[in-house]
Amino acid sequence: MLVAAAGCSAGGESGGGLNNYDSLMRLGDRARESGDPSNAVPIYQRAHEVNPQAPEPLIRIGQAMLQTGNTAEAAASFQDALKLRPADPEALRGLGAALIAMNQPQLALEQYEAAIRGEPNDPRALNGAGVALDLLDRASEAQARYDAALKADPNYLAARNNFGLSLVSTGRYPEAIQLLQGAAQQPDATSRTRGNLALAYGLQGDVPQATRWLRADMDEPSAQRYLAYFGQLRGATPEVRSASIRANPEYYPRRNR
Repeated sequence: MLVAAAGCSAGGESGGGLNNYDSLMRLGDRARESGDPSNAVPIYQRAHEVNPQAPEPLIRIGQAMLQTGNTAEAAASFQDALKLRPADPEALRGLGAALIAMNQPQLALEQYEAAIRGEPNDPRALNGAGVALDLLDRASEAQARYDAALKADPNYLAARNNFGLSLVSTGRYPEAIQLLQGAAQQPDATSRTRGNLALAYGLQGDVPQATRWLRADMDEPSAQRYLAYFGQLRGATPEVRSASIRANPEYYPRRNR
């Protein structure tokens, strides 16, 4: 029914209905952009039926599947797209994100590095490679990737967040605070930025500042739980502290953001 309805709308756009590839792709994109990735999938599937040699519908299906948490299906769709267009950077980045979500950082790194070979200054691929490297406990290499991503796009918030978190996990708290402080005060700052900044302050031992940034997004009992966690981390060895942060889904949700 969804595809049939899409076909009526598509016909209104350019007269092709269920057989108009461009209209179907636009309708699928609009569904995703409006927060409805599940209903975008059958529209993209119909677009793939109309034009089976185009990788874009398979890439969009993978992206929609990632949004809904269907990571295995997303990975399969990105792989199918790569069969049609080997080394497609968007498909490689998508497959990398799916593999990180599936806790396979080494395979994810291979996808991101392949994307970087095709587009050396792509901040999204550089950031993704950094996440994979961090999960592989290769923090210095990860930080070099984040730095390159920010040089390519200084306003790329995801790379700034990930770089800051990586610096925290290696005990470089003042550098992490400097990196995250400005971003946390911007109008488009996210709870993730503020949470990473709170972690940096907490591990540095500045409890008042950690509390301030935690309270920006959570109630007092929740903030106190995080402060207790920060205290436990401060008492751990650097190796245990770094491993705990990497394993914590609050900080590394196994999803490239």
